[in-house]
Amino acid sequence: MNTELSRNQRLKFFFINVAAFASIFLLLGFITLQLLQSSAYRQTDLSLTQMAKNTHLIQIEINRYQQDDPFLAQPNNQRIEHGPDGNNRFNSQIILWSKDGKILNKNVLGGRFTELASLSLDNEHLDAIQTLTLKNTSDVTQKLSFHSYTIKADNQDGQVAYIQFLANTNQIADSMKTFKTILIVCMVVFWLISIGISFYISKMNMKPIMNAWHKQQEFVENASHELRTPLTIIQNSLQRLFTKPEHTILEESEPIAQALNETRRMKSLTEDLLTLARSDSNQLVLQKEQIDPSIFIQQLAQPFQEIAEMEAKHFVLENFTDRPMLIDEKRIHQVLVILLDNALKYTNAGEMIVLQSELSSDNWLIEVKNNGPSISDEDKKYIFERFYREDHSRSKETGGYGLGLSIAKQIITQHKGKLTVHDWLPKGVVFQIRLPLKKYHQIDKKI
Repeated sequence: MNTELSRNQRLKFFFINVAAFASIFLLLGFITLQLLQSSAYRQTDLSLTQMAKNTHLIQIEINRYQQDDPFLAQPNNQRIEHGPDGNNRFNSQIILWSKDGKILNKNVLGGRFTELASLSLDNEHLDAIQTLTLKNTSDVTQKLSFHSYTIKADNQDGQVAYIQFLANTNQIADSMKTFKTILIVCMVVFWLISIGISFYISKMNMKPIMNAWHKQQEFVENASHELRTPLTIIQNSLQRLFTKPEHTILEESEPIAQALNETRRMKSLTEDLLTLARSDSNQLVLQKEQIDPSIFIQQLAQPFQEIAEMEAKHFVLENFTDRPMLIDEKRIHQVLVILLDNALKYTNAGEMIVLQSELSSDNWLIEVKNNGPSISDEDKKYIFERFYREDHSRSKETGGYGLGLSIAKQIITQHKGKLTVHDWLPKGVVFQIRLPLKKYHQIDKKI
């Protein structure tokens, strides 16, 4: 991937993350403000509605107006300092209105009336909480905020037509304003922090893309290199035939055989590449069927036992699995052929190869062991990568491309299993396959 394309993709990730964080912060701030504003005024509104239901409190206010005595106490000679719910009524006012919209209890209100001079009657929104903003006549720079609840008065003497209950909310409004400022500052600060986080996330998001790109590039280069060698041999063999047109097929059987041999190797390589490509694109579909693992392992091992016997190697089969299994027989056969073929290639005469199959806990455990050369810990990290060969010179001698173990790993992974490599002490290698047993038997029961 070229630098410009990589940079553009990274910027795209960066701006997407920044926009996502900004949207989250804005949504969170909006929801927080709405919830806080709703809860902040809830107690005030509740107090107003309860005052409107308190007929005794209303009668006291009417008596004060009628007797023109703002200090008229309750019958028990205690001044009304608390509302019906026990809340302090210092910021609450009761306004008595005439039918023509005049405030009747101006004298009772005293100096507080100057704050309410611009107040007007709204008899169109009765029995509902309203928000009012009034100008303070003593301080024109200050605005007074109120929540209001107005009801229609019982017609006692005909003078009081409406009763309005007011609660000053300046303190709540100031607190809300302070909270909004703090919230906005925090959102901006954390959004700036999120920009740095977005930059880091965009960088991290690009890592797997770049790794995949490098692996793909390396894969194409290696595949091209592996294909170029047999193609060159085939081309040279055919050109050699053209230089000797008078020769018979028998006389040129060696270059013909060489070309055919390289053609077979190319076919094998292209099939392996196709298998890997299908696996990468999730097009490698497993055709699972129920098999007898004992018979399957026995039939698979037989030709390798014969080859080992011809090469004076010891082949040991330990087949202890007798429970039916649900697998893709062709693919598991391919995996075991790869492992057994490698075991034969990397062992010498007199050395041992062991194929073991057994049930272990919730897994079908298959192990291919050989006491040939061990694999270093460093090589174990990369042995399942494509085109990786532990010993390049030896791989060329055995005709390997470094794809077999990668294909085996892909097939076992698609079976939801694990393929691992370990040392076989004191000398040798163990390739271990673990296929989950429960899943297969659950499927088997359904069938």
